[in-house]
Amino acid sequence: MQLSHIIWSFFGILLAYNVKLYMDSKVQYDMKIEGNAITINLQGKSIGNSGLEVACKQFQDYVNVTRLEANFNLNGLTNVQTLLLTISRFKKLKELNLHIGNNPIDNSTASNIQALLIQLQNLESLSLGLDNLFTHQGRSQILKSISEMKKVHTLQISLINTDLGGNKIDMLLPLIEMRQLKSLELILMGCNITASSTKSLQTLLYKLPKLENLVLNLYGNRIMVDGIDDLSAGLYHQRQVKSLEIELYFNNITSNGTETLMGVTGQMINLTKLHIGLEFNYIEDKGAQYIATALGNLQHLDDLSINVASKNFGYLGYNAILQAIEKLPTLNSLQLIIGVNKCGPRGADLLKQVLFKQDKLKTLVLDYTENYIGDAGASFVGEGLMSQKKLEYLKLNLNFNSISDRGAVDVVKSIHSIKHQPKYIDLRLSQNKISDIASKEILRYVSDITKVVDYIELELLGTALTNSTRDDLIQNYKNLKNLNFIVDTIPPSYWDEQ
Repeated sequence: MQLSHIIWSFFGILLAYNVKLYMDSKVQYDMKIEGNAITINLQGKSIGNSGLEVACKQFQDYVNVTRLEANFNLNGLTNVQTLLLTISRFKKLKELNLHIGNNPIDNSTASNIQALLIQLQNLESLSLGLDNLFTHQGRSQILKSISEMKKVHTLQISLINTDLGGNKIDMLLPLIEMRQLKSLELILMGCNITASSTKSLQTLLYKLPKLENLVLNLYGNRIMVDGIDDLSAGLYHQRQVKSLEIELYFNNITSNGTETLMGVTGQMINLTKLHIGLEFNYIEDKGAQYIATALGNLQHLDDLSINVASKNFGYLGYNAILQAIEKLPTLNSLQLIIGVNKCGPRGADLLKQVLFKQDKLKTLVLDYTENYIGDAGASFVGEGLMSQKKLEYLKLNLNFNSISDRGAVDVVKSIHSIKHQPKYIDLRLSQNKISDIASKEILRYVSDITKVVDYIELELLGTALTNSTRDDLIQNYKNLKNLNFIVDTIPPSYWDEQ
């Protein structure tokens, strides 16, 4: 009996040791230490408190680190004291990106974070992710400590799914005291911000020092027309910015609100980077024309992203935006997300003309989901792609576009023919009537492309592929190291009914 107890105890110790080895190997994943910079990305790995302690042991002795990026979002953490103590050892730290959101961390930890920030007096750049954490009082304490950091000139704060309704958003106002600030990013997605809250944003933008870079992500709030008026009034006092990113997805903004916003944006004549997200609002053709008018004033743009995917936005608005882009000086980066507006083949032809003019792009992202461009439109897009002379990154989404074999092959053949082949390609042709024969031809071209690119992703979901051809394609191309091939099949009856 005693011997049995000893054996089971030994077995338990051995099991615990192997579990520890396993945990160590799991936590090691996605950690990089280069010189005085440490990067660790364990988002969603469910490492728990014990895994966090193992991770900290791997970098706690690098006391001369000047740059730390640590993402521990979604890990079931209840205690991050070990992490905070480890970071406090890094007295030379100048850049800290720390994200611990969506963990069941007790509110008392807010004061510990506050104490850490007080110690890090050499910080010049801070990115802090507190998504869905702490009480309003705890978050306010942290924001107050940040406002007292005299050397920080670059600041990002993420508060996703944090209730900032009513006057709760006032907790951001202490940031006004950061007179050295040059760059500010506020990630306020799904924060219950309404028109009654935007006065505080107006005050913040009015009283902040003159910024060079400004990012406002207000995705999934309800600021509506009155809120846009307040926001625009605040932006008016930041007209000198060189880089502006503003995300307003699903905020019940109308063409009137778009007119106010773009009226101010059009006065930001120093802009070299502009990202505007107005997806699923009510901007209509008139709102798109206000966007086009603003673009006409921005002659220093180098990086442009426009997201106006919306069913109440038609060809007239699309035409206005595309013509404005065509008249801009040469861009390096263009992202055009104009899905579900049914611009059709003539819209694709207009895009081709824009790409002929903007032929020195390094980054090109086109999302034309559900625009019914058909085979003719797909061929137009392909012709425009072939005009590109410096392309390095290409992402093309042509899902739900009534494309059959000819159009799909034309697009892939055109990408294959680009003289300066992009190093990264993401091509989506899902929910189009692409047959077995065309799919095989597409994969032959893609196989050839993999020889000269770093990575290519091809998505063919919901096409007219048969099971046998799908299985053959997966088998034949599964060993191509640079290819991620995403494919399924749907019953032939689906396409017979179309």
